[in-house]
Formats: sequence, structure tokens, C-alpha cells
Amino acid sequence: MSFVSRIALPQRTCWAVAGEMRETLFWPCKSGKARAVMLLVPGNPGLIDFYIDFCTALHSLFSDSLDIIGVSHLGHTRFSDNRGLAVKRSSVPSLADQVANMVAVFDQIDADYRSAAQRPKMLLCGHSVGCYFSEKIVECRSDRVDRVFSLFPAVEDIAGTPRGRQLWPMFYPGVRQLAAGLVDMLVWLLPSAAILGLAGMSRSLSEDSARTVAEKMLHGPCINSILKMAADEMDEIGDLNEELYRCLGHKFVMYYGSNDGWVPTAHHKRMMATNTKGKVYMCQNGYPHSFVTTHSAEMALVVADMLREEMGCWEPVAVDTAPTIVGRPVAT
Repeated sequence: MSFVSRIALPQRTCWAVAGEMRETLFWPCKSGKARAVMLLVPGNPGLIDFYIDFCTALHSLFSDSLDIIGVSHLGHTRFSDNRGLAVKRSSVPSLADQVANMVAVFDQIDADYRSAAQRPKMLLCGHSVGCYFSEKIVECRSDRVDRVFSLFPAVEDIAGTPRGRQLWPMFYPGVRQLAAGLVDMLVWLLPSAAILGLAGMSRSLSEDSARTVAEKMLHGPCINSILKMAADEMDEIGDLNEELYRCLGHKFVMYYGSNDGWVPTAHHKRMMATNTKGKVYMCQNGYPHSFVTTHSAEMALVVADMLREEMGCWEPVAVDTAPTIVGRPVAT
């Protein structure tokens, strides 16, 4: 057994993209010759660590042919560079800044893989507002994106959703700074075990996710960046981009939740009527919007089913373990 084979996935690194350091997780295929490359674009909060179980489970089904690259959003997480030194930001990025740099991330990945003897398919997998990022990448790089998998897509009228109406007061500038300062004070005053206990108070978080929150997200600048991006989402993500889906809808495979406070069923109905060229599904399994904290393995099977046509190398799961997806799949 080689030393490389002993290294557990994902591989963790960071790299400079358009002047920004990007925290990145990488699941390379065993063959070294990927037939497809998937860029995972997280929701908000955008800590790529939340997606480790999901991506690991998905990668295990395509380990000989799929590379997965996941990137945290700017400012959402504490991390160190490849020398072990803390990466610090001097400003709070806007949603537009985040999107522009994610496009640059895609460009760099695409350029690196384009030099391969046989160019692999370039795939995007967005979750929640990460689907909005995927839209923006497709808008300007449609000739280079082969398929987009949109999970619980928060791509319209976020401020008008039940959760948006409930949480919007937290996103005001003064409140954001107050919340960030309060977090820093608590971290300074309380022992790490107490901070972990506070993070674990959310019933939706697994033990690992609670530890990730406590160690990587409960930091004033991170809280400020997360809330700033959320505020911009409320202000800037309004009407559905109908023109995009009418023209390029065939590139999208979309999966909606049946009880989603961020993406109401009315959004699914509107997408069904608008994107008549793509595949638009409704979950019948009750998986939550924040599936990465509780249903990573189940959603990996859902996306694996979506990937079968792209990869042509997937072994079907047993019928009694396969998740149910319901919608109107339209031939592309």
C-alpha cells in the first residue's frame, strides 16, 4: 500500500484565486483521469466542511471517474493557509464579490482540466443560494458548463419566503455588527466546552457539524460576512431569471423540498412552468433544506441518480434504499 493511498479524503488545501485565498476540499478520482469534475457551491453559511459527508458518500459511488472540488465562501470560515498561518480578510465581501470570485474559481478549474487529453465534463452542484451562484456561472460560461445540479434552489424572492420574513431583522448593518461582537465576547469569556455546547443547542446540527460551527464559524468577522451576504441575498435576489431557464434550462437538474421555509412550493411550481427544457423534481422523502446536517447520505443517493446519465458508470442502488424523486423530467 502506497503512502498516498493511506491519505483519507477529502484533501484539504487553499489556493489563491483572483487575489483571494480559497479554502478548498478535494475528492480526486482513483484513476487520475476524471470523466467529470464537479464544483460544489455551498449555501449560506458557506462552510465547505458541512458538505464532507455528502461529498464523500457521493464520491464513493463514482470513485474511479469523478473529481469533486468544494470551496467555502469568502470570509465565512476560519482557516489556515498551506503553511499553517491563519488567513485574515481586511474587508467584508458583498454578494457580488462572492459571485465574481466563484466565477474565477470555476474559470481556473476549467482551465486546469482543459489541458487533459480528454476534457472531462464540467458540472456544478449548488445548494440553496449556491444555486444562484451556479446561475451566474452559467450566464457567463454557458459553453463550458455541461450540467448543473440545483439542490433546494434559493434563486428567487428570498426576502419574501417564510424564513426570510422571519430572520430579516438580523441582517441590518447595526444588528450584524452587534451579533459579531457578541460572538467574539462569548468566545473570549467562555471555555471551549461551553462554546461547543452552545453550538450544539441547535437540534438540526449533528455533533460533527456543531464542532465545525464552534471551531470554524463562531468568530466575529465570519458572522459579519455570513450576515452581510444574507442581507445582500434579501436585497438582490428577487424575480426568477426566467430568460436564463427558457434559453439554457436544459443544463439544469433541480430538486425542491416539499416543506422548505427558504424555497416554498410556489417556487417549484413557477420553475416547472418556466423551465420546460430541464428536469425539475419535488422531494417526496421529507428531506430538509439543510440536508447536510442530517441527510447527507440520502441526498448523495439522489444526486447519484441524477449523475447516472452524465457518467454512464454508476451501479444502481437497491430498490429498497433508493430515494424517491417526483417531478416532471423533460428529455434534454
